[in-house]
Amino acid sequence: MNIVEDVDPMAQLQQGESELAFISYAGKLPDDFEVLSVGTDDLVAYIPARNPLSKQKELTLTDLKAEKFLTLNHQNPFAVFVQQVCAAAGFELYSVFEGEKGRTLVNMVALGMGITLLMEQSISENLDSKVVKVPIVPKVTQNLAFVRRKNVEHTAEQEELWQALKESFEK
Repeated sequence: MNIVEDVDPMAQLQQGESELAFISYAGKLPDDFEVLSVGTDDLVAYIPARNPLSKQKELTLTDLKAEKFLTLNHQNPFAVFVQQVCAAAGFELYSVFEGEKGRTLVNMVALGMGITLLMEQSISENLDSKVVKVPIVPKVTQNLAFVRRKNVEHTAEQEELWQALKESFEK
């Protein structure tokens, strides 16, 4: 088995380049996938500690509309999701930097270069003291799941892994 980290694991699955993916998604997935739900994740803002917004217990997306954003590459499906939720909140975010990794963006937040919106569980709890994580309200949630294609032949090893995952998460 190959284990890879990809910007768009669903595209990898759809193109037959992978057999199983762990994804974060909003909305509904196509019917040609088996989905094993394992929880949810909430959107949070990572803000420099010296920014006055970092003192808030929670923020709305519109509270952030005047901020400079550090974002994932605009072609990344998560970056598109963030753009959509900001647009739904009534503003277009102003991105001063696009990166490939959320951890890099949080490190740049620590340097005071802007703020970033990421899913809470995508970044470890060990934040630099110069970064504050603030929940977004109302909550913006994505589902977490393991996903594989239906109606394709899976190897015995792939099937065994899928069944083990099901047993582990369906308890």
